[in-house]
Amino acid sequence: MDENKLELKRVVMVKAIVTEGFKQNLVRELERAIGNIERQIEQIEQRAKEYLETLKKKGLNQKAAAFRHQMSEEKNKQMAAKIDLQRKIEEAKKLQLGSEFVQGPLEGPVDVAIGDNLYKKVGGAEVIVKDGIVQEIRGV
Repeated sequence: MDENKLELKRVVMVKAIVTEGFKQNLVRELERAIGNIERQIEQIEQRAKEYLETLKKKGLNQKAAAFRHQMSEEKNKQMAAKIDLQRKIEEAKKLQLGSEFVQGPLEGPVDVAIGDNLYKKVGGAEVIVKDGIVQEIRGV
């Protein structure tokens, strides 16, 4: 191993060029996430109902009230997440074709050696994709 060289991890931002297919896939993924949240809410409600009945049968009314409050807070969190996803769907539908949409970060290796500018080596890299195909690599 070269003592004057080191491999580091860096964050590489992935951006997609918006196409009609990309918009449709994004909306479909967001709708799938909403479906998952709706199923979670149903499961929470069903389990909560069963547990509350058990607590009531045991005469643990104070514990039941605390549990009901906790379940209400969890349901509110899930509903807020659902509303956020619905807002993102509306935003996705309005994306302009040809614009760039930040999909998120990936980690990738980078070699640094004595004399390299560390900030240039580990920062600012981007991969631009169109319908999953790499179109451009920036900042390397």
